[in-house]
Parts: sequence; C-alpha cells; structure tokens
Amino acid sequence: MTILVENFSIGVGEWVPVVNLDCFTVDVFEDTDTISTSGTYFIHDDQIVPTSYSGIDGGYRCYYYPTSVASSGTINLTIHVENTSSGVVERSFHLLYGYHCTFDEIVDWGPKNEVVTTIEATNTVFCPNTEGAAFYFETKDLESYDLGALLIPVESVDLGAVIYPQSTFFFYDRTYTITVSGVKDFSGNELAPYTFSFTIEDLV
Repeated sequence: MTILVENFSIGVGEWVPVVNLDCFTVDVFEDTDTISTSGTYFIHDDQIVPTSYSGIDGGYRCYYYPTSVASSGTINLTIHVENTSSGVVERSFHLLYGYHCTFDEIVDWGPKNEVVTTIEATNTVFCPNTEGAAFYFETKDLESYDLGALLIPVESVDLGAVIYPQSTFFFYDRTYTITVSGVKDFSGNELAPYTFSFTIEDLV
C-alpha cells in the first residue's frame, strides 16, 4: 500500500492575499487500501483541528477552514493520513506571513554610483495602511591598477579600443603598463593576455 499526499492549495514559493485565504486543502490517495477519514486530519500548530472531506478518484480532498488566518509569524500545518490497513503518513507545510516584495529590475548603473531603491507595501489584515522604505547601495568602482582604464570597442567589426583613464594625473618618467585580458570570440575562445608599456617623458 502507498499513501500519496499532493495538491496542497499553495505551492512552493507562491503567495496569496490574506483576504483570499480562507481554506487549506490537500489531496490524499491510496493505491490498494481505503483512506480512513476518521484517522485523517489537519494539525495546526500542534493541535488537531476540524477537517472535512470530499471524495475524489482514489482518495479524498481534505479541507481545513481556520477561524483566523492572521498571524505574526509562521503557520505550521501538518496533514495526518491513515488508511484502513493502519498505514500512516504525515506531511508538514510551513507558511510565512508578511509582505510579498520583489526587486527584479536589471539596470547598468555604472561604476562608483549610489543607487537608491524604494519599496512600498500595504497591510490588508488589520487597519489597512501603507508603509514605505528606502535603501541605497553603492556600485563597485572600476578596477584601478596603474592607469586604471576602461576599454570600449570602437566598432563591432574590429576590436580596436579607446583607453579612457579615470584620472588625467600622471607622474613624469614613470612607466605605465596596460594589460588587456578576458577577450573572447563568439565560440568562447579566449585571447591570451596582451601587455604593453609606455613612459611619460618630462619635457622640462
């Protein structure tokens, strides 16, 4: 005999507004024996709660209507299933309460920039209200070794590049080294690092 528990009303990673959440359901199946409704029930936060049933092919759909779905933390639900051959299966579900907030904007903010992000959430459980918050983060600076340059392709047909130094302040009679690396073709073949040097002369 095999007891199968599936089709919980909320899937992994899903969310629903609390105003639409008035019932939890789960389907239980048995391949050879009969599910015992007297021994099949929901457990809510370690307490057996009233459970109702409706027949489906090969088993039952179990329903739990909580008196309240308001919570300040995690709701722990367990479905306890028994069949007529004394087989027992339990499966637990943990539901988090809170705001559903996502940030999926993809933007190139450039180097060394302060980026401000804002978020707004509405509480629809008690005394509806809206709250907002703002945060910021700083993007990474360009890598700075010696000259500290940004390479930009001139045209797509050739791989020439213009070097834009982060600073125009140089020391005379000092040798600067530039290394170009990480260049790949469309097949993923990587060019060996190319290095060249130059010295700025003091004409005075």
